[in-house]
Amino acid sequence: KKIKVDEELNKRKLVKKTYFNAVSFTKGVMTSIKAGEKISLKKSKRIVESMVDAVLSEEQLLIGMTSIKDYDEYTYHHSVNVSILSIAFGQRIGLNRKNITALGIAALFHDMGKTRMPLEVLNKPSYLSEEEWKIMHRHPFWGALAILTLKGIDELSMQNSIAAFQHHMHCNNTGYPKMRDPLPLTFYTKIISIADQYDAMTTSRVYAKNPLSPDRALGVMLERCGTQIDPILFKFFINMVGNYPVGSLVLLDTREMGLVFEGSHSMADRPRVMIIVDSAGTKIEGTVADLTERDSSGRFLKSIVKTLDPKEYNISLADYLL
Repeated sequence: KKIKVDEELNKRKLVKKTYFNAVSFTKGVMTSIKAGEKISLKKSKRIVESMVDAVLSEEQLLIGMTSIKDYDEYTYHHSVNVSILSIAFGQRIGLNRKNITALGIAALFHDMGKTRMPLEVLNKPSYLSEEEWKIMHRHPFWGALAILTLKGIDELSMQNSIAAFQHHMHCNNTGYPKMRDPLPLTFYTKIISIADQYDAMTTSRVYAKNPLSPDRALGVMLERCGTQIDPILFKFFINMVGNYPVGSLVLLDTREMGLVFEGSHSMADRPRVMIIVDSAGTKIEGTVADLTERDSSGRFLKSIVKTLDPKEYNISLADYLL
């Protein structure tokens, strides 16, 4: 039992290290681009390859890290989260390792254009004016330009710059930047756009203090299927994150509260849940319950009743998931 517990802790430490290395690298890249300095694209490939390794061996643990949101360093965490979700997506739909890595790099660089945006617009706590929206709508163009300037024109830089340019465009030719003759969205762009929307909606930001719960975000995205979002790819995305994505706070029929800890491949609505509040309402050290477990008569031992808002109960996901 001790060996199993130690193995689990080592896996979590490795996944944590992989995640925060990627955040630190992204912060460094954006700071260098802003200062007009050169960056190492070889290092970006190594960082993404380490995330690919982690997804291939511990997919659920790494996806779980994306639910730990940092309000103050939103742009860096967001870039890494979108990359992780895109890598996991690529693995789920059967892309080979080379293509998964290319997709992960494109996702990591998708928001590089924000380095050119004035901080007073990027961090404005209230609604943007019409002039400020025009500036915001320029960041995909600036991102494409920054990527091509970094590396020159080759196949990889073209893929990355197109993804950066198109990630706010939609399948029905709406979104931005506006084009006189719209180009069809690339396969990578469609995936990155789904990951981008999901992470943005579930994260607290300067101008959106109350993020949507993961299940509510999926509901909003479902309404956008066929117009903004590719419906077939979105179906794969829901299968990947599950009915109750990792990091969701849920109430069980036993009156316990828990955090969704790991999805179930066999039953999308029966994940593994870390119990953090017992039936008496007392906070406890998380014990993991598998909701697929049944009693001798075949009835499930525990079931989810509904999802809850962690902020309402003053619960920090990071305290448990880290």
